[in-house]
Amino acid sequence: MAAKSVVFVSIAGLLVVVLASALCISALGNRADPRASINRTLIGKNLTYYSIAGTPMNYTITPEDIVSIGPTTYDGRSAWKVRVGQGLAWDLTMDASGTKVLQAEQLFRT
Repeated sequence: MAAKSVVFVSIAGLLVVVLASALCISALGNRADPRASINRTLIGKNLTYYSIAGTPMNYTITPEDIVSIGPTTYDGRSAWKVRVGQGLAWDLTMDASGTKVLQAEQLFRT
């Protein structure tokens, strides 16, 4: 009888380890890739700037316009710095999940 109890406890312990591992893997797999989120958030978004005459102009972001994505901090928290455009360029600071623009800095003068 004691041998059966040891086997049962061993199997139960193994099941707990397997279930905990599966939960950890599932949690890691469900986290959205921030770079993919950044692309989904920005592609098709309009950035407004003003011509030399003061007329509002829109720049629509395409996949080719996202030049670089790198880690940064914003108000002491992890964030992403995204360079958008080349001739007309902006540095966008996005939250850690890549779903919200926190700050937009226009890098050209009009």
